[in-house]
Amino acid sequence: MSQLMTGTYYLAKSSEAQDAQLHVNGDMVSLHYQGQCMHVFDMADLTQSSTIPGVPMEVIFPDGAKFTADDVTARFLNRRANLETLEKNKTLIIASIVLVPAFMWFVLMVLMPRIAQSSVAYLPDVVAEQMGKQAFEVIERTLLEPSVTQEVQKQQIKQQWQDTLVALELSPDKYQLHVYASEFFGPNAFALPNGTVVITDDLIKQLQGNSDAVLAVLLHEIGHVEHQHSLSMVAQSVSSAVAFAMIFGDIEGIGEILLGTGSTLVQSQFSRNMEREADDYALAKLNQLGKSGDAFAQAMQSFLDISDKHSDEKSILHYLASHPDTQERIDKAKNYKP
Repeated sequence: MSQLMTGTYYLAKSSEAQDAQLHVNGDMVSLHYQGQCMHVFDMADLTQSSTIPGVPMEVIFPDGAKFTADDVTARFLNRRANLETLEKNKTLIIASIVLVPAFMWFVLMVLMPRIAQSSVAYLPDVVAEQMGKQAFEVIERTLLEPSVTQEVQKQQIKQQWQDTLVALELSPDKYQLHVYASEFFGPNAFALPNGTVVITDDLIKQLQGNSDAVLAVLLHEIGHVEHQHSLSMVAQSVSSAVAFAMIFGDIEGIGEILLGTGSTLVQSQFSRNMEREADDYALAKLNQLGKSGDAFAQAMQSFLDISDKHSDEKSILHYLASHPDTQERIDKAKNYKP
């Protein structure tokens, strides 16, 4: 198969350029300029530049000299790149526009979160311990204030807490209860991966005189820890961020992502499925303690009542954000059967 290309030949280690021709005959390539054949090469010894549509082909010779074709469509016929063929295929172009974003969505939103969640069970306890410790230090320093609840009332709550841990055979060393005031969280309770549980003054005040309702909320938070929801949530967040960094080339940012996982817990929220799992845990443990699911329903009703009265106050809704429908949770608790 013979082929003729015209173009410009750039001499090695020189700014000199010559109008030239490449004669291709099978696997042999000869370079002609100044009216004579100057060199003959085996095609295997030549390097052809990446074939990009609209960009002239460049041929690099063993000594570093270069030939640039005049015709932007010129290519070695027996080395035509598959990539160029694909790039010119309109069907494949349209398909890639649709399929590539769909594939990225599947990887980032479905595959990576599932892999991350399934891997949580294999994490050593020290990961949850360090993550919870780091997160608590951040939250305590920035979002919590000393409690103003009467000491007697706090002791009653903590005593019920300790009795519950013993009754449910949960580790008092792992599950530590703290009482704080917090304008940011409002009436709320939350748990960190290492078993640290925080309840706010506003929530205690809201559930005044209903110790079982307080207990129901705290059991809900223990449910998050027992099901490793915080770890799953962070693992999903980190896995997606790492995938983004690798896809778009921000590899250096991966270290910052991994180091910031503790503070991520402050801003992130559990999924509705996680909340339902925690609800089921609380209801099951209330039943094990000989208490009715009405205690959980009363806690939820309290949140629902106050949110209806103060729907314009963002802090009131912190506990309900991203949670399943509150009335649905109330009905489920009232009708709970083990």
